[in-house]
Amino acid sequence: MASPAPSPATPLLALAALAVLVSAAAAAAACSESDRDALLSIRAALSEARLGVFSTWKGDDCCANWYGVSCDPTNGRVADLTLRGEADDAVMAPEGHPASGVMSGYISDHVCHLDALSSLILADWKQISGPIPSCIATSLPSLRILELPANRLTGEIPRSIGSLSRLTVLNLADNLISGAIPDSITSLVSIKHLDLANNQLTGRIPASIGNLATLSRALLGRNRLSGPIPPSVGSLGRLADLDLSENRLSGAIPDSLGSSGGGVLTTLHLGSNRISGRIPAKLLATKGLGIVNLSRNAMEGPIPDVFTGNSYFMVLDLSRNRLTGGVPRSLASATYVGHLDLSHNRLCGTIPTGPPFDHLDAESFASNSCLCGAPLGKCT
Repeated sequence: MASPAPSPATPLLALAALAVLVSAAAAAAACSESDRDALLSIRAALSEARLGVFSTWKGDDCCANWYGVSCDPTNGRVADLTLRGEADDAVMAPEGHPASGVMSGYISDHVCHLDALSSLILADWKQISGPIPSCIATSLPSLRILELPANRLTGEIPRSIGSLSRLTVLNLADNLISGAIPDSITSLVSIKHLDLANNQLTGRIPASIGNLATLSRALLGRNRLSGPIPPSVGSLGRLADLDLSENRLSGAIPDSLGSSGGGVLTTLHLGSNRISGRIPAKLLATKGLGIVNLSRNAMEGPIPDVFTGNSYFMVLDLSRNRLTGGVPRSLASATYVGHLDLSHNRLCGTIPTGPPFDHLDAESFASNSCLCGAPLGKCT
């Protein structure tokens, strides 16, 4: 028996259903009215004329070609707000030359109405001032990236910053932020990159910073931090870059920092502090550690004679301390030593010969008690 012929209405119904689905998808992807209003409030608090970054912020759909705004296509919520004052993308730098802008104003509290944000980046604008809205720490639960560097932000880091459990990048460098580093920062269980450099931060480094098991970069240099380096920093097994330079840190370098057998530490900047005590032997024996700057401190005792064929130093700066003893002869066994500065200490004895000493100049050894030999004068 032949099947009944399809009704002429069937294709029409299918098309109608498809149209409904397409319409629903389009509606879901459109910018939400609340997000659009929040963005316009953010724009109203800022002023930027050189690059014209806000010239595309028009029309009802903020998900459609608003510069720096990205939305979740499934629900139309604003997921990313990225505005950089140093830009090299085709929109801001159509001729291929990096563009540089200046933006003034402040960060509006309305940014916290964008509660689906995954990343918030307002970087390198030079003149954005005022505090970081405290609601960022409590109203943006999905935030993974918070970058506000190279502005003129003041006030303190929000005390509840540790509530952002998904945060992987926190970059507040090159501002005028003051106060202490909140203890809650050690609750950022997903953090990988922490950059608070070049601010006016005071107080101590939180003792439990070692809780940040995923941390790979900790850049806290050029502040006014005081007190000791927390021993727990030595338990940061993924830490590759540590910069605590140009602060007011005191006490000894923890024995836990650096290891000849484990860890991934490659750069260490502790220069221009008030650090005393001896250089831990296992620190200089750490395999993979390529840049070490301990200059301008009050360190004493001999330089550990622990260098091996695994030692590869692009920079080893121990200058302007109170180090005694001689130049370690085991440095001759290092695979590579690029820049070496042992000047302005209390070292004595004959400088070893051969590499790396044969390519160093006198400035590497100047102003010591009684060093002699090439490249200084002959020993008598």
